[in-house]
Amino acid sequence: MGIFDSIKHAFGNKEPEAEVTVSPSQMLRNAGLDPGPLKFGFGPKTITVSGEISSDADRKKILDVLAGAPGITTVTDNMAVAAPAPVPAAPAEAPESGTVTSAGGDQETDGQRIYTVQSGDTLWKISQEMYGNGSKYMKIFEANTDLLKNPDQIFPGQKLVIPGAENQT
Repeated sequence: MGIFDSIKHAFGNKEPEAEVTVSPSQMLRNAGLDPGPLKFGFGPKTITVSGEISSDADRKKILDVLAGAPGITTVTDNMAVAAPAPVPAAPAEAPESGTVTSAGGDQETDGQRIYTVQSGDTLWKISQEMYGNGSKYMKIFEANTDLLKNPDQIFPGQKLVIPGAENQT
């Protein structure tokens, strides 16, 4: 420690502590929102959010959370509300013996529910559909660690075990 450091320390001048930064995705997860379909852009004291969301209520929540971020004075909204998904037609053929197939791309085999990932799905969205609560997405991730390495990376066609969803709709 040099002489100037000693003087600063003696008068209470300490180096500023490093700020802890939380990503916009983590802020939204902490608020109970799915950041999966969103993209973020950054500028001086601004953040731009774009992507497809499910409702105007989600839009308001997302904008409120991001507006509360430290150092952000402007949030630019480039989000689009998705049209409701059409209800798929019933299958023409009967399912295989021992397997029950529902319209949502999931199956139930031997009392265990299997969900086939569709384009646009996120674990949050699947959790919302299966449990009625998107924040339980880690329950699905933990049951599928043999297939998944990251909860933010799922792909169409993957078959995921949905634990404890036997009685859910």
